[in-house]
Amino acid sequence: MSPVFLVALFTAVLAFTLYANLSEEVPRMCALGIVILCFVLDLILAPWPIQAMVLLAVLLGSKKLMPSIVTRS
Repeated sequence: MSPVFLVALFTAVLAFTLYANLSEEVPRMCALGIVILCFVLDLILAPWPIQAMVLLAVLLGSKKLMPSIVTRS
């Protein structure tokens, strides 16, 4: 596992903790931006088994979240 992946993951967790505990708007948005940036970086740098699990979760989750389309005949 790449050390850059672990650093980005640790940074994202730390920024999310700051986001959850801050009360002012500007620092919260900065922390949220760092979380989003690190999340995207982690998705790119993650090992392929983790990427496959994320893809599987998205595919299975989207089927549960999307309403059923009823066709009229």
